[in-house]
Amino acid sequence: MKIQNLLKTCSRFLNMRWKVPSTFFVFDRKYFFYFKPCILLILLIQLTAVYADSKKNIQPPEGDGITIIVEKGQTLSIISKTYLDDPRKWKELLKSNQIDNPNLIIPGMKLWIPKSLGKKPLADLQRFTGVTEVLKISQKQNDWAKATNGEGLYAKDEVRTLKDSEAQFLFLSGSRFEITENSHVIMERGKTDTEPDELFLRKGRIRSLIPKTKSPNQKMFLLKTESAESVVKGTDFLTEVDGSGNTTLSCYDGAVSVTAEKVTVQVNAGFATYLEKGKAPLQPFPVPNPPIPENK
Repeated sequence: MKIQNLLKTCSRFLNMRWKVPSTFFVFDRKYFFYFKPCILLILLIQLTAVYADSKKNIQPPEGDGITIIVEKGQTLSIISKTYLDDPRKWKELLKSNQIDNPNLIIPGMKLWIPKSLGKKPLADLQRFTGVTEVLKISQKQNDWAKATNGEGLYAKDEVRTLKDSEAQFLFLSGSRFEITENSHVIMERGKTDTEPDELFLRKGRIRSLIPKTKSPNQKMFLLKTESAESVVKGTDFLTEVDGSGNTTLSCYDGAVSVTAEKVTVQVNAGFATYLEKGKAPLQPFPVPNPPIPENK
């Protein structure tokens, strides 16, 4: 029973006029006054028990997963949408936490999200060299931590490489990305189920290897920078963002549509474009051959 409903019941109970069949007696409010302290004590005990149950910290079962803290304004549907990609999975979430009453979910309590139930990562960090760090925004982490091979990357998670470092990660769609030293990228999920996943290059250099599609109009990936947005339909291209937020994009295979300031240019294999922040992209110009990746 909700605490609010219990309080309403108490109020109605204390203000009602009780009558029992005439063969017994009439229990009027003036007599009921003497019983109020006892009844109030019983109701107070009930309220305390309900509140205590709602404040229990869930002891998660053994296994992989993450523990979250319920925030003010979050409902079970919102939590399920955020961490399970489906607002209808709230019953499975309760079952995993051994909670029978959904009304006991209150701000400040802990909930366990088992890995088997949680959403799938956008990408996996396949390998890295040097110092590579991950900021797990998806798990409410505020500090950078050392990356680990095979680590799952979710929407809003960030990856950065420091000096003499590089990293490679693979998206579930089959797209592969390699970032060089002093680079910083942010993972983004497509706005709808039909929209492609996104990657935001805040700074540095990234090589993108996107598998080609059977449909020429199908968007496989969206790569964004401060000055440009690149729609990818199957290609091998290199993107670099300098310290001022300007972008250089070189295409080695396939084609990339680059948009900035409401102007779009198509960059075909063997060509590149340059985008100064706040300005339209330059018309494509020839580029050298693509770099040959090292065998590792």
